[in-house]
Amino acid sequence: MTTKESYIRSVYEVVFYIEDNYADNLTLDELCAVAGFSKYHFHRIFKSVMNENVGDYIRKVRLQSTISKFKTDKKITQIAMESGYETNASFSKAFKKRFEMTPKEFSKKQKIGKGDKMLEPKIVEIEPIELLFVRKTGDYMLSADAAWKSMVEYIMQNDLRGKVAVRYGISHDNPYVIEAENLRYDACVEFHDDLPQSKGEVQKKVIAGGKYAVFMHEGAYELLGETFKNVGDWIVSNGITLRDEPQVQKYLNLDPTGIEEKDLRTEIYVPIQ
Repeated sequence: MTTKESYIRSVYEVVFYIEDNYADNLTLDELCAVAGFSKYHFHRIFKSVMNENVGDYIRKVRLQSTISKFKTDKKITQIAMESGYETNASFSKAFKKRFEMTPKEFSKKQKIGKGDKMLEPKIVEIEPIELLFVRKTGDYMLSADAAWKSMVEYIMQNDLRGKVAVRYGISHDNPYVIEAENLRYDACVEFHDDLPQSKGEVQKKVIAGGKYAVFMHEGAYELLGETFKNVGDWIVSNGITLRDEPQVQKYLNLDPTGIEEKDLRTEIYVPIQ
């Protein structure tokens, strides 16, 4: 493994740690220990890999984590505390700076104007899924294409095409409230046999096991946003309690090349309690 690959892997260990523990009081000593870097080098290496400093990344993850919670019946104070903010005032200040509206204004906006079409999901329990993934940041249509291009290159270079079992996508951020250049997308691949060796920007991760509501999207990937909106309406209308895990897109067309858009099928996995 080259030094560059070692740096990338270590930074992603920190990224995963932050995303799993964002509500805690994360310290520099703690994050340096996860990365295996000294304090002197940590900030520089993190920013070089992620293109933002670690403090900004923690704040972004904390605020983004609150978005789906506004679709539930939780009080703003509870949302703030669950997301790592000690007071309503500090939460409201950070939220307004980020989204240009108060949490109260955003909450009202999320709970009105439900769509006409309500989807009905199937409820499933799944085991944890080990994957390889590539993360890209930017407008979803561009970042998803870039992530899959890198993943396909890795698969072809390592003669893994026949071993690919399932493709997944994880869109971490809400494009209606997060700037396009900051949207995080993971192109993920599950394999039939043992997980191949990670390399460079192709790293390992796990989709959490547990209970999911599964919705079917039929048609172009570009239209997934409308289905996600209807999923949000279902969450609100039914008072669903969400688990603190990202929603996952499972692409049922293993290779979409040459398939008409009307024939594309995507399952959306929503983690619920």
